[in-house]
Amino acid sequence: MKVLVVSDSYPPAAGGLERAVHALATGLAGDGTEVTVATLSRGGTASHSLEGLVVVHHLPGWTRFLRPFTSDPTHQFHPTAPDPALTRHLQRLVDRLQPDVVHAHGWILHSCLRLRLPRQTALVVTLHDYGLNCAKKTLVPANALDTVCPGPGITRCLRCASEFYGAPKAVPLVLGLAESQHLLDRVGLFLPISTAVAESCLEGVNPDRVAVIPSFVPDDVGDEGLGDEGLGNGTADFLPSTDYLLFIGAIGPHKGITTLLDAQRLMPTPIPLVVIGMQRPDTPSMTGDSERRVIVRTNAGHQQVMAAMRRARVVCVPSRWAEPQGLVAIEAMSAGTPVVASDIGGLRDVIDHNRSGLLVPPGNAAELARALELLLNDQALHTRLADGGRTRARAYTESTVLPQVRRAYARAISRRAV
Repeated sequence: MKVLVVSDSYPPAAGGLERAVHALATGLAGDGTEVTVATLSRGGTASHSLEGLVVVHHLPGWTRFLRPFTSDPTHQFHPTAPDPALTRHLQRLVDRLQPDVVHAHGWILHSCLRLRLPRQTALVVTLHDYGLNCAKKTLVPANALDTVCPGPGITRCLRCASEFYGAPKAVPLVLGLAESQHLLDRVGLFLPISTAVAESCLEGVNPDRVAVIPSFVPDDVGDEGLGDEGLGNGTADFLPSTDYLLFIGAIGPHKGITTLLDAQRLMPTPIPLVVIGMQRPDTPSMTGDSERRVIVRTNAGHQQVMAAMRRARVVCVPSRWAEPQGLVAIEAMSAGTPVVASDIGGLRDVIDHNRSGLLVPPGNAAELARALELLLNDQALHTRLADGGRTRARAYTESTVLPQVRRAYARAISRRAV
């Protein structure tokens, strides 16, 4: 089978999308699939390279002129409208490769929708977030973090996105999404990464065109960071020698860091909190007292993160927005550490409450504090959830998920033939 994976961005760019696409491409290639990756070039010329068994093409397009509008220069920005120059390069690649599947990730889908595909080629798209119908990709209404978006509407979306991006960027993004809706019939199969993404983005789509397939982690991710050697170079010094709570992710209110800080103060048992992640403009003050210390680390590698997970008493995922999936929770469960997470979004798929972790209402510091306190003091529960988490995490490993992807490809190709 020949697969052309098309993604907005790809390593060395770092992020959840890039890690997921890289894992998929290398996993498929390792099983004998002929995999080619096409992604946006950082310059004005095309280039390609062989990375392991995967050929990676960096294709230029007009999107390079949009870089001043992106808030993160390390990630490529494809708009919600087709890029004619990029589409021409993609079309040449498709014509030459004659792939069985074109697998799109991100808003680069809007250029893929304009391709003239060979008769045998199926277009498949993984939905990693809510970007199919939300210009912010979050479904979080403007200035209303704990409010559920009622769904897309031109006027409402223009107002919401303008408050977030500013009108010059928001207007074309919203209008591009609206204009592309009539082309989505060209997608043979949608692969949302969670039930939450499927329900929010694909209402009214024929269920035969939808298969929920999560992003996955390596089979041995739970072994990363085993022992102090995983931390390396003395960086273990920042971890407490006693039990601690652990938070990993963007250090902002949408990830629930303020809820967690409040919960830590409410807990009867004093315990340090370790925070590993990226600072943001809305990162709150992280002060604590001598018994309820807050330790912040912004430059930890993945081996360090996994080692910190293994040593933590509890990993906290207190998100206030509807996480599309929740890889942090999966990695923590793989490492054998119980998780307390918000009962929202894709986290509901990942965690079976009271069996593989605990779910609490998002934004509720008192309930979060109670759940954390329970895991500190009930060793039998702690052990049961740790064991249940390890079992549950196997559903999100490469050896479990890749066969699902292959079956989805076969299904899409079959539909295309019909």
